[in-house]
Amino acid sequence: MDTGRYAKLFLTESREYLLEMNNALLELERGPSDTAIARLFRAVHTMKGMGGAMGYATVSELSHELETLLDRLRTASLFVTPAIMDTLFAGVDALEQAVDLATGPAPTELDVTDLIGRIRSAASEESPQTFTSEFAIMAVAKEEETKQPVAKTARHIRIDARRLDALMNLMGELVIARDRIAQIAERVGDEALLEATLRASQIVASLQNEIMTSRMVPVWQVFDRFPRVVRDTARALGKEVEFKIEGKEIELDRSMLDEMGEPVLHLLRNSLDHGIESPAERKKAGKAPLATLTLTAERDRATVLIRVTDDGRGIDQSKVIPRAKKLGIIAAGTTKLSEDELVRIISRPGFSTADKVTDISGRGVGFDIVANKVRALGGSLEVHTDAGLGTSVSMRLPLTLAITRALIARVEKEVYAIPLTHVLETFALSQPMLQEIKGIEVVAIRDDVFPAIWLRDRVGLPAADKTGGQVVLVELADRRAALIVDEFVGQQEIVVKQFDGANGSRTLFSGATILGDGAPALIVDASTLL
Repeated sequence: MDTGRYAKLFLTESREYLLEMNNALLELERGPSDTAIARLFRAVHTMKGMGGAMGYATVSELSHELETLLDRLRTASLFVTPAIMDTLFAGVDALEQAVDLATGPAPTELDVTDLIGRIRSAASEESPQTFTSEFAIMAVAKEEETKQPVAKTARHIRIDARRLDALMNLMGELVIARDRIAQIAERVGDEALLEATLRASQIVASLQNEIMTSRMVPVWQVFDRFPRVVRDTARALGKEVEFKIEGKEIELDRSMLDEMGEPVLHLLRNSLDHGIESPAERKKAGKAPLATLTLTAERDRATVLIRVTDDGRGIDQSKVIPRAKKLGIIAAGTTKLSEDELVRIISRPGFSTADKVTDISGRGVGFDIVANKVRALGGSLEVHTDAGLGTSVSMRLPLTLAITRALIARVEKEVYAIPLTHVLETFALSQPMLQEIKGIEVVAIRDDVFPAIWLRDRVGLPAADKTGGQVVLVELADRRAALIVDEFVGQQEIVVKQFDGANGSRTLFSGATILGDGAPALIVDASTLL
């Protein structure tokens, strides 16, 4: 059998089972668990069969040895010890390496001779035979339960992600064509054409919704990778951490989910290394030795909020300020930073307060990578920190990278798209609304005043008479501002085209789009305005 054509499918399914193994191991490490051992045994048993069918000898042999060890655990002829846990973790890590090597461009087999000896030694240990626990009885019952007939009302098929990407690209082009046809139909004014165009638009909208829904996946598909990372990093740093995940069922577009894994990983590692103290430091500060690190996902209107929170030492401004002064980022007399200033400073490439470079941090690339990635995804970054109490870093991201609804605005002859995600209200600008407070130009709206931001100034157009125009009240987290443009063109769904800005260019735009009349428009990045 030519197994090469099935290698990608094997790799995809193997990663799912490896993820299940790691999660079950973490559960088992927290305490005796019949369900964790049963999950481990089933996943390893399946991997053994898959590896054997593909002819991957190392995968099959290693799985078989792990299966033997797990069989003794689930029948309670052997009990979980720290040494056995370390052996199981090492076995699953080796299994992951063996899968990657076997399915690589130049397939090779991993040398697991020493590890297999270690597993066999653990499996051959003697445990007291007179001890019969409820745990053992439950394990046997669980095994019997798994033998019952089953996961067949659900119908699923595997689709190459590239096909979904191609469908979404075609969908975007169809949306642009739909808007173009709608504009022509309005100009022609034929009733039959207008009716047919309306019906076609409804069908396109339904098709768009179905395609976008098919691309939505729960965030647990990425979040479930992190418990093992947190566990290993905390152990390497000598820290005691309870890791919590909340909102695992929140859904994101698959392309967005693929992109957010790296920044979340950087934030977690940053919290573990910089934020969370050692047990001794926490005791000295009057805290519990066990720190808490929380990863949360939640929906907020048309965005998803991904938040990493720790109860550590917080960001120490006494370390940030001297470093920032040395680099010439802030004035010599600065003694305190606002949270916005703090974000801008720690997001600079190469900025770090670490005393030494380690395998985990200290090179000044972590927060910089997070900030750049979030901006590239059309999102924003928010940081809240309290000295001695902890830090919360939030990434606010759109649900999808592909299509969004936007307000189309004009400044002189240039047209811009402002995503409605950040738009609260719009107003016609009148002269009494413009005021000045402590030298800062503001716009008075009802009983509030908001900083005035003239889009023409931001894009480098000549100043104009400030007696008219339109106001867009934009919001980002708890900050608001009044963005002033010449006029509104309307609202429409736009197809987002990502691009990388030129070196040294202003970071004012998060992408571009093509409007219904075929004209291009830049997409304003609200996070750069506030």
